[in-house]
Amino acid sequence: KSGNLSTLAATSFFPAKPLGCYGDGGAVFTNDAVLAEKIKMLRQHGQNQRYRHRYIGIGGRLDTLQAAILRVKLRHYPQEIRQRQAVADRYTRLLTGSAFILPAVKSDRTSVWAQYSLRTEERERVQQVLKEKGIPSAVHYPLPLHLQECFQYLDYQTGDFPVTEKISQQILSLPMNSYLTEEEIDYITEALS
Repeated sequence: KSGNLSTLAATSFFPAKPLGCYGDGGAVFTNDAVLAEKIKMLRQHGQNQRYRHRYIGIGGRLDTLQAAILRVKLRHYPQEIRQRQAVADRYTRLLTGSAFILPAVKSDRTSVWAQYSLRTEERERVQQVLKEKGIPSAVHYPLPLHLQECFQYLDYQTGDFPVTEKISQQILSLPMNSYLTEEEIDYITEALS
């Protein structure tokens, strides 16, 4: 699993994700005991013991209700992934040969398809066409990280990461969940023709 490929990994349990809760949630994975201890402190306002703060932290505990939801959903996660892969496969099959740049997953990898994002140089026009047909779409993410205000101190400028900047201007996410029917996928892809 991807949480095992590095010393530190994180995941989101945002409601629209394949393993999403109904509110806020996420997890951090590590096999490093020192990092694990620090992460535990950071998620509880930096406390190393009650009312003693070693670090400036956050209130980042997963509440019991969200944990209970995730515990149940975890049993269904493999099926959720299979269904999402079937949706993505149908999108890809129906959109192959179109003017869109489609997502690609290497043969030795698996995607859980949190989004199905394609690329087009006519994003605004395509979004309008979809909207007129009652099909939602989203842009993940319109401003690259290196141009975000919070990273200004790194002194990156427009043009420093041209591929990222180009993709941020072209990317468009189609509806994606494990319950999309073949008819719905067909309707969405026909609207894109």
